[in-house]
Amino acid sequence: MKTKMITHGILTGVVVTIYMALLYAAGIKYLSNWWLTVLMYPIVIGLLCYFTNRLKSEFPDQPFGFQQTFIAMLSMSMIATLVSTIWNIILFNVIDTSLAKELTELILVQTRDIMEKWGAPDDSIKQTLKEMKDLPSQFKPLAQLKSWLSGGIFLAIISLICAAFLKRKNQTNPFQA
Repeated sequence: MKTKMITHGILTGVVVTIYMALLYAAGIKYLSNWWLTVLMYPIVIGLLCYFTNRLKSEFPDQPFGFQQTFIAMLSMSMIATLVSTIWNIILFNVIDTSLAKELTELILVQTRDIMEKWGAPDDSIKQTLKEMKDLPSQFKPLAQLKSWLSGGIFLAIISLICAAFLKRKNQTNPFQA
């Protein structure tokens, strides 16, 4: 089962990597578009739920209660995000070393435009943009790996929620809903 979890995690990571590579190939404006990036999350969650259900059917002798389902889902999601993090490290630090700066400039312009559209005061806009000037450093390898690790908390929460729905019901306990 561990081999299957690793394989499913890698497959999910490859899907995310291809998606992000397509956004990059389409142009930096697509890579900086927040809703195209957010669209990736339901795709990943859907794939992980699909692969978790597949594991349940491939291993009918396993209990797949809440704990085992949570561990399977969290393991696959951590592997998937590690694959996409490695892709991001390669993209920003090997393939296109100027991408971080270009992306930061575009994000700063978009942030300013949105804040102006919402009527934010000029001081607030300047302060926010000043705080975001360090954004290119977030694309360095160590920063990306730290982000991957801290993202594990978010992945654990998502895995907990999904495990509650995907766990196999115990047929021998009459008190379980």
